[in-house]
Amino acid sequence: MSEQVVVALDAMGGDHGPGVVVEGAVKFFRESPGSLKKGVKVILVGNRDTLARMLSRAGGQKLPIEIHHASQVITMDDHPAEALKDKPDSSMVVMAGLQRKGVANAMVSPGNTGAMMAASMFALGRIKGIPRPALASSIPTVGNPTILLDVGANVGCRPQLLYKFAFMGSIYSRLVFGVESPKICLLNVGSEPSKGTPEVKEVYQMLTSSPLNFGGNIEGDGILMGEADVVVSDGFTGNVLVKFIESIASMVGGTLYLEMKKQWTSRMGYLFMKPSFNKLWKKFDAAEYGGAPLLGLKGVGIVAHGSSTALAIRNAIAAATDFRRSGAVEAIEAKMAELLEEEESTVEG
Repeated sequence: MSEQVVVALDAMGGDHGPGVVVEGAVKFFRESPGSLKKGVKVILVGNRDTLARMLSRAGGQKLPIEIHHASQVITMDDHPAEALKDKPDSSMVVMAGLQRKGVANAMVSPGNTGAMMAASMFALGRIKGIPRPALASSIPTVGNPTILLDVGANVGCRPQLLYKFAFMGSIYSRLVFGVESPKICLLNVGSEPSKGTPEVKEVYQMLTSSPLNFGGNIEGDGILMGEADVVVSDGFTGNVLVKFIESIASMVGGTLYLEMKKQWTSRMGYLFMKPSFNKLWKKFDAAEYGGAPLLGLKGVGIVAHGSSTALAIRNAIAAATDFRRSGAVEAIEAKMAELLEEEESTVEG
């Protein structure tokens, strides 16, 4: 029997307004497999009148979608800490509060990432042993998607934190993506153990001695080739890399369009290749992956893109549902407790 999942959804966040978020919620129930959506309820958080009108327009009144009123909105330009203080009745803060109270057991926001991180940590707290959660993004490759963490939550990371990211990524890959023994690699400027910053070289040694399936260093060109299931990085480098990868589909598509305009033979060739191109676009479309989970929270928080379409919102709800049902939060908490015990034993020894 599928676990009941109640997803609180920040309907006022994002670049395209609440209409797209509401449409995404409706899309989830209309298009998702029965096994996924069974036992799922979505709570739209935001202006009640606006959301009721949007929900009616989308034809979702009879779906398991509720509305919870919030009178304020945190914008992309708001400072995270100040926004939480000045806008306590914002859709994002109220959403996080619903999970803290147990009304919801997962949440999704396409809003301000920094504010989402702050609201999540304030409402739910961190798993003991994790100073700050990591954003884990799914990267398309020639094979199965690769998990990259961190992609922006932590600009600078100490070796011990990167070491713990590797364990969290491994658990997430195994329980959510079904990879039996995830191959963990460390993003670096070379494959040799001697390469990289002092922090990266220290983490390399730590991972070599760990029980993880550590595959050593990986360079940027190896990620899209599917050479790792999980890639560990600090948030600064990870964010630059993931934004670059997300631009590839637009660049390829734009180049093809310009070439097709030049001669009719290119347009004819495109018609024959269109099914293959569509598969390629889908593989690199960020909307297909929904959003990035905050690993290390005492709960489920999915950060969706600010530019999320209805498709992206649908998939973000699906990601939150899978994450909640996977038991990954509990597994990460148990592993961090084990690592802390090992650290204490080492200090005492």
